Amino acid sequence: MSPPEDDARDLSTLRQAEYRQRLLVNRLRREVYRQEDPSTSPDLLEDLRAAEEKLRAIERRRADAQVEERSGLVFDVDEDSRFLGAQTTGLEAEVYVRMEYVPTAIYHLLDRDEHPLVTCRVRVTRGDETRRLRMTSHIEGYSAHAVDTYELKPKRWHTFKQLPTLFPHKVDLVQELTRATLNVALEDLDGENGAMTELHKTEPIWLLARTAAPRAVKDPKSGEWLDMSRYWGAFVTPNAPGVIEFLRIVAEHCDGPIDGYMGTRSSVESQARAIFDALKGAGIAYVHSATAFNPDEASTSQRMRLPSETLEHRQANCIDATLLFASLLEAATLSPGIVVFPTHALVAWETWDRSDDDWDEAVDGWTYLETTMIENFSFEEARRSGARQIQRFQGSPEAVLWPLRELRSVEPRITPME
Repeated sequence: MSPPEDDARDLSTLRQAEYRQRLLVNRLRREVYRQEDPSTSPDLLEDLRAAEEKLRAIERRRADAQVEERSGLVFDVDEDSRFLGAQTTGLEAEVYVRMEYVPTAIYHLLDRDEHPLVTCRVRVTRGDETRRLRMTSHIEGYSAHAVDTYELKPKRWHTFKQLPTLFPHKVDLVQELTRATLNVALEDLDGENGAMTELHKTEPIWLLARTAAPRAVKDPKSGEWLDMSRYWGAFVTPNAPGVIEFLRIVAEHCDGPIDGYMGTRSSVESQARAIFDALKGAGIAYVHSATAFNPDEASTSQRMRLPSETLEHRQANCIDATLLFASLLEAATLSPGIVVFPTHALVAWETWDRSDDDWDEAVDGWTYLETTMIENFSFEEARRSGARQIQRFQGSPEAVLWPLRELRSVEPRITPME
């Protein structure tokens, strides 16, 4: 039995309370989203909403405690007597790992300033001369060396942020959760006898499988969850040969041409309906795929297939089907979106072209569809389910809509993986 929240004060106790609450939330999520129509159990949805709200409250308290205990700290020059400290070298440095788990599937799209793997905070504590410092980091056997050199004035802090580039041929082999070693070094290039190593440290880290795309990963330093769901836009691949080929089948189910927003507003719905009918006719079966294995659920991950794989194998979980549907919408020059819940996803599309003079933000907007219902339900039923789920999550931080037009155009631009 978990302790009362008022008694959960230390980090260890909070982590245990968070773990137990997350197990409850995950059980409720499975019950909701294993249904053919997830929107048909309002009582269960309310239980899930309450459990998620309690989990967020515990996460906030745990994050505050984690900052106080300096979690994620790999190295502190002043606190480690085995190395030269600030009194000897005139430098003070701290190194932090910023991801508990490395998302290899989307790592190449991450922005170094927003999502660094490692940071080093350093300052000159004595003297009046500028010091030249060099930081290097790499994941042994899996990445190139990241290298930064900086001229630091006395008494000022500087933070190095690094995201070593992974070797594609190496991470392609990461099919399961894999242990790796992060290697970090800080050098003083103006040492009395030439370059002098201020610190050199290795730290074990986890690499997530290539098929695991995390909804979020935790920053050990701040204790906060970093939302990674926008990078799922890379799995929307409108130009993949298999997607383009399947669009010809879609055209056979459409009352008019596949011409995006060139026709009428009703033609937009006709094109989306044709995609739905074509996927139903192709026998795309829904399968519930377990989330990728993670020892302490430090990141919420989902097994993913590229749209071309989904078409080849004719089976999909909710996210696979959403990515495939969005790929076909984008291939048809419509404007799709991905709606991301903690362990679920919907596809969406804009009802009309935003650049059109007749666009009315107050009236026009998005249409939502539950892709898990493609196999056994009608287009209208899948739309109604999507609309009910969106209504339930109205204003909740648990649901995020990512328009592909924004993901493709706003930095960091998220381009298709194939």
